[in-house]
Amino acid sequence: MSWLNEFLCAGLKRSVSSILPWDIPWYDTSHVVFFGALYGALALIGLGLVAALAITVSRMGKEEEHH
Repeated sequence: MSWLNEFLCAGLKRSVSSILPWDIPWYDTSHVVFFGALYGALALIGLGLVAALAITVSRMGKEEEHH
């Protein structure tokens, strides 16, 4: 049973319990690659949403001036 506990504990040490940046083991290269890509994709999606919102508000302001 001792080897099973050691195996499970080693697996739990490498697992990620939270996706928050301060909870991720950044010393592991696989975590850096995966979460770097994840946060990069989320940043691009967020920038796209902000740009779409800004364009929409800008166009709404122009339409109100014409009416």
